[in-house]
Amino acid sequence: MSRRFWAVWVLLALLSAAARAHNPDTSYARCRVADDTVELRLTFDVFTLLKIVDLDANQDQRLTREELRGGTPAIQRFLRAHVLLEIDGQPADLGDALDAVWPDGAGDSLAAPDWHAAASLIAFPFRRHVSTPPHEVALTYTFFPQFGARHTVLGVFAHGGQTQEVTFTDAEPDYLFDVSYTATPPRETIPAAVGRFLRLGIEHIFLGYDHICFLLALIVVSRLGELVKIITSFTVAHSITLILAALKVITLPQRFIECGIALTIIYVAVENLWRANITRRWVLTFFFGLIHGFGFANVLAGLDLPRKATIRCLLSFNVGVEIGQFAIVLLALPLVLLVSKQSYAPQVKAAISLAVALFGLGWLIERAFGLGFMPI
Repeated sequence: MSRRFWAVWVLLALLSAAARAHNPDTSYARCRVADDTVELRLTFDVFTLLKIVDLDANQDQRLTREELRGGTPAIQRFLRAHVLLEIDGQPADLGDALDAVWPDGAGDSLAAPDWHAAASLIAFPFRRHVSTPPHEVALTYTFFPQFGARHTVLGVFAHGGQTQEVTFTDAEPDYLFDVSYTATPPRETIPAAVGRFLRLGIEHIFLGYDHICFLLALIVVSRLGELVKIITSFTVAHSITLILAALKVITLPQRFIECGIALTIIYVAVENLWRANITRRWVLTFFFGLIHGFGFANVLAGLDLPRKATIRCLLSFNVGVEIGQFAIVLLALPLVLLVSKQSYAPQVKAAISLAVALFGLGWLIERAFGLGFMPI
């Protein structure tokens, strides 16, 4: 087949992959091991809980405390069936189920647009009493078929003032925690923490479908020299707000941030359609980068940043984002340059920009009204 066919096909395939990819749902688990108890705190956003039971009993697109209380027994039964606990090699039930913990500052109800936000995280604590101090505690998750293969559980085991972080996925759903291991070793070293946040940044940009589409909209009409300035200004801008937001110097509503990111995607894609010569886009990209930085910071909301290396871990996360970002640019740019030399280049660039604009519009509507018709 002709080079024309393959160049167009690969570019459209890259765009399609960006549209299909999405940030996996993330839940949290904290297991505290003491001499006489094993306490487990399982935390989910509302969208994930809706996969277990229809909490919105009156279908008014708001979740109230009373509706949560009504659905809590079904959720607790589901968790007992799909979060398996072993103590010293023996299966054990989760123990006593405590009251569900309503998110701080959420008022008496949660509106649908906030059901996937950090502000809607609801915790379900369990407490298991033991007669002798545990030596090993194992957790296994079997709910990935219900929640989806992309679901991720960020877990923390705590014992004797020490903590150990672990990630549960569909591919690695279990973990054995050796209590004696954390009794003597030092806390996570700063280089290890920095490396961990570097990897997290790389993973986040490759799973951030909206950020990928934003980059594609920039790449598809930019010359190489202009693109360098655009990426640099974007990097500087989102680095600023990432640090400020992660340190809670500036806080903005997550719905506002997500809608703002969708608007930046729409604007850049539409501008590609109506402006023939785009210059000094790096200035506009800087301001858009400030918005995307708040979005990058959201992924850190459920994680405990090391106190002694907070800034270094934030910078490491940001470097990871940049590595992923430049990998996407290096992958797409040769294809864009190849197409740009062809007579059909304007039509291809317009088609990609239109597709990105439509995706951005869909995300804006979904995020503004919490309709749930697109993956988030």
